[in-house]
Amino acid sequence: MGRDPRHFRPWTLIEVTCVTIQNRYLLRPSAQLNDLFVGVLGRAQWKYDMQVVCVTALSSHWHALLVPRDPDHLAEFMRFVNTNLSKEVGRLHDWSGSMFADRYHHVPVSDEEGAQIRRLKYCLSNGVKEFLVDRPGQWPGVQSAEALVEGEPLVGHWYDRTREFAARQLRGEEDVSEEDFATEQRLALSPLPCWAHLPEDEYRRRVADLIAEIEDEGKQERQRTGKESLGPGEVLRQDPHYRPETVERSSKPRFHALTPEVFALMWQAWAEVIAAFREASARLLSGERGVAFPEGTFPPHLPFVPFAETMTIEARGQPA
Repeated sequence: MGRDPRHFRPWTLIEVTCVTIQNRYLLRPSAQLNDLFVGVLGRAQWKYDMQVVCVTALSSHWHALLVPRDPDHLAEFMRFVNTNLSKEVGRLHDWSGSMFADRYHHVPVSDEEGAQIRRLKYCLSNGVKEFLVDRPGQWPGVQSAEALVEGEPLVGHWYDRTREFAARQLRGEEDVSEEDFATEQRLALSPLPCWAHLPEDEYRRRVADLIAEIEDEGKQERQRTGKESLGPGEVLRQDPHYRPETVERSSKPRFHALTPEVFALMWQAWAEVIAAFREASARLLSGERGVAFPEGTFPPHLPFVPFAETMTIEARGQPA
């Protein structure tokens, strides 16, 4: 069965999840990996002008909340990120080929304030809810909790491997350092769309309150279960090639919505577009020419169909 067509409204909050192949710990935190990861995301943000609300990278997967212009914008951004992450992590951990098991998973989030807050809290809670660390800020890998509270960007480095390879060909391996081709990249974090109207200090306060809730709930869960967190030190000592024997798998929802009524509305709108897409695909397959596909979809072997109108969004998520 083929994949469902990728479609969502312009400037929708999207939760993205990418899982490593065989759930191996190829994203196991380290100073070098964290630097490379943020560098790739920062470069992608600079190249594609993507709004990133938050990001967390655990050893076997990474999450982000993004606000793309349309599905094509998201696809281009994610292609760049995962292709370059695979290359950089492959160099770091001696892994050939893609390090991701499948294409990224994306779930649109409704405009409801509660739904968006819930997804931000979920992203920030990674590491705590798995009993890896006691607090989000303790996670030794890439995480945006502290950066959001402090109002600062995440900082990493992008390496121009094309120029580096050319230099090695001309000057020899011993005369070239990869640091000569490193550029500092800053990953700027945009506010949650439902909170984009807030002053920055109020936004940071609300995020801090969410983090306090995560820490309190994590403490209560450890007391209830009798479990202790693994701790940052043990996380850093894990083998990046480790493959878990069993993996808990859960199906991704079609949408994240707070109420059943909003979920139903989102489902109906999506189903109408997909029905029209499949009808157009069948007509195209039968040999008909000039078939019109719905806006915001990827016709088979044809360019993306853009939306007729999309507003420009400023960095803090406000219409320009």
